[in-house]
Amino acid sequence: MPPLYEWFMTKYFKIAAYISTPIIILSVISIIIITNITQSPEKQPGEKEPDARIRIALLNGCGSEGLALKFADVLRAHGFDVVNGNGGNADSFDFDTSVVVDRKGDREKALIVAEFLGIEYVLDQYSANPYTIEDVVVVLGRDWDSLHITGGE
Repeated sequence: MPPLYEWFMTKYFKIAAYISTPIIILSVISIIIITNITQSPEKQPGEKEPDARIRIALLNGCGSEGLALKFADVLRAHGFDVVNGNGGNADSFDFDTSVVVDRKGDREKALIVAEFLGIEYVLDQYSANPYTIEDVVVVLGRDWDSLHITGGE
């Protein structure tokens, strides 16, 4: 090979090494930073998921005026997500007992809500409808004043 070619190749590789090394280092640092920013914080051992992830549809099943609104306010204040605005009315006002209904097949969420409110009965009524928003339905019965929270009063 001609000496000029060898000199050029040696010089070329040195220049390429000098240019590419900082680029590679900056790329690695950028990847590390982006990975750390986008990762969610790790849960501490024994830490529960926030209750806000539990979407609740709240229904008044006893006919007591404004009851669903009162409970919706209290549930939101405790971090739950009440998805039907200020609550609504059940199909009837004949519910003597309050119930929690699991709508998504995650009974653990229904049990968390039932325990929080002091409701004894948890029912499973899964919805195959992919547009069902709520994880849990709470129907407030005539026993609402015996629950752990009584409409924030």
